[in-house]
Amino acid sequence: MRQNSAVLLALAGMELEGGIASVCRAMARALDAEVDAGRLAVVDRVLLHDVPAHAPQPPARGTQWLARGSQPLFAAQLWARWLWRRHELIVFDQVGPARSLRLPLPGLPTPRYAIFCHGGELERSEKEPLASAMCGAWRLLTNSAHTGRDVTRRFPDLESRVRVTPLCIDPRRIATWEPLGLPDASAKREPAVLIVGRLWAEEQGKGHDALIEAWPDIRRRIPDARLWIVGDGDDRERLEAKAREAGLADCVDFFRRVSDLELSRLYRRASLFAMPSRQEGFGLVYAEALWHGLPCIGSTADAAPEVIDSERTGRLVPYGDPAALAVALAELLADPALRRRWAEEGMRQARERFGYERFRRDLLDALDIGEH
Repeated sequence: MRQNSAVLLALAGMELEGGIASVCRAMARALDAEVDAGRLAVVDRVLLHDVPAHAPQPPARGTQWLARGSQPLFAAQLWARWLWRRHELIVFDQVGPARSLRLPLPGLPTPRYAIFCHGGELERSEKEPLASAMCGAWRLLTNSAHTGRDVTRRFPDLESRVRVTPLCIDPRRIATWEPLGLPDASAKREPAVLIVGRLWAEEQGKGHDALIEAWPDIRRRIPDARLWIVGDGDDRERLEAKAREAGLADCVDFFRRVSDLELSRLYRRASLFAMPSRQEGFGLVYAEALWHGLPCIGSTADAAPEVIDSERTGRLVPYGDPAALAVALAELLADPALRRRWAEEGMRQARERFGYERFRRDLLDALDIGEH
């Protein structure tokens, strides 16, 4: 991309909960820094869900428009911004918002655009609108090689447009955690296994069921072991009932949603993090757990192997195999020396592999922006 170009960010929102909002913030931060360095002229933003009461600070050089959750308004603002500035590139934070470009006014050209693909939306999106948005993109950024392979499997002709851009831990979350001090890999931990994630009926592949099914076996091996489930959603009541019916109400704790600070405290208290999922396009919570000195258990069915360094920072198990999961968890709960070694290595890798500066370099490389 030529120097002093204008870029338009089309984002779901920067002040929402969840991993995609943290990616939005990291993208905005990286591109604003390129403006400050004189390598981009301006970065404008159109935000779908943010509202004035909770809007992010606007860019120093550029405009910020809020659609307040209205898809038609988002599309109108997007086209209005582009017609006014004629940005060289529009960057979408996910596939859904990119469909706005498939509804131009008659006679208008389609701008050059890039899409950040996270994986899950590829499963949930209708095929025809998805294909239109994806096939029109100049560049497809994916949060992992796993997601990149999924994109290529669905759209073989787009392989040359894919750029793997692994995510980073949100610097704002790290700033919230740092007042508690650096995690201590050698500190005594409670015999608790932590899982963090949405409890949605449409996302039952995260591994909560397998953990509950494995827990009677784990409790026989480690009588004082506890399972801590953090998150909320329309599937929570079913999971709570499942734990009660299995006789586990006294050792499975549901925390619902917690603040970033309280989550950091739970990361520091637990002995292991486990999310034996089949649907993680990346799995930022693995990286967050490693940052806190928690060895991780993931599955071989999704992107977990790209975050968890098997037998160095955690262990990978087959998806949907409670027996194998129980063996892995019980072995690690019973071996504090091994957990300590993996915790130390995990903390090191989390800071090197999943820090903001690495993400910034990968993002700019993927978009052909600047000198870095």
